Amino acid sequence: MRIGLFATGGTIAMGASGAGPGVVPRHGADALAAGVTAAPGIAIEQYDLFAKPSASITLGDVQSIADRIEQGFAEGLDGAVVTHGTDTLEETAFTLSLMLARTRPVVITGAMRSAGEVGADGPANLNAAIAIAATPEAHGQGPLVFFGGEIHAAHLVRKVHSSRLHAFSSEPYGPIGQMTEGGVRIEMRALFRPATLRLGGSVPAVAILQAGLDLEPETIEAFAAAAIGALVVAGVGGGHVSSRAADALERLNQRIPVVITTRVGMGETLRASYGYPGSETDLARRGILNGGRWRPHQARILLQILLSNGVARDGIAASLAG
Repeated sequence: MRIGLFATGGTIAMGASGAGPGVVPRHGADALAAGVTAAPGIAIEQYDLFAKPSASITLGDVQSIADRIEQGFAEGLDGAVVTHGTDTLEETAFTLSLMLARTRPVVITGAMRSAGEVGADGPANLNAAIAIAATPEAHGQGPLVFFGGEIHAAHLVRKVHSSRLHAFSSEPYGPIGQMTEGGVRIEMRALFRPATLRLGGSVPAVAILQAGLDLEPETIEAFAAAAIGALVVAGVGGGHVSSRAADALERLNQRIPVVITTRVGMGETLRASYGYPGSETDLARRGILNGGRWRPHQARILLQILLSNGVARDGIAASLAG
């Protein structure tokens, strides 16, 4: 069995620079593979894609990851593991779930502690990810994320702590499986089956604005002449803003698509529960698009991909509703 190891940087591939405090991207697939103890019959093939801190990874980079994985599958790889920084790992995992066909297993992992730290978690995470990528039960699941002993669906996982080892969660659903005593156990299957997307032309900027107490219209009006393709609003509660922000959002929505989501982190944006000014029904009446199931950063990614392909407002609304 052939498993491709696709290295993109992140803490798992960082070391001391010698020029000052903190670790920096230093090595790639060859150094990572040196720490792998694969089961008999599994051959690891190394692909050094790039070495970046994950906040600097672009959607174009993720498309490159997806294309290189698909090429590897066409050349006979049975599964793929992507090593990635944890800061934006959930976003790359989600984007890969939109870009990759659900054929062979793809597992994304990383580390919270670099290789030189006591208790470095990278080797254990990497070895487990390879075992998962070689597991028949991982087929057809779409990209998976492994971290801290747990297997997560790519569209559900999110980083919930900035520094602890157990940094990822899929609440309120929970992980779909786990590693126990070196064995892979997948208990559930992900039903998420999106249409496969890819980047089109240039990727437009899409901003996220987080609402809170009395979101000011002046804040929204700061985007009136901004060079952005759309605005995602992370609304309070079920997708709400202050009553005095609603008019400003309506005006902005006449120029660019405005999407209302919820900042809460769990649950969908509501559609028909509240009727006061600034509520989800009021915003819908004003033409604001509903973000549905998508968290703010997921809606941003989806918008960027759709806008790069010239998709109009009706098509964006249909995709958000999926």
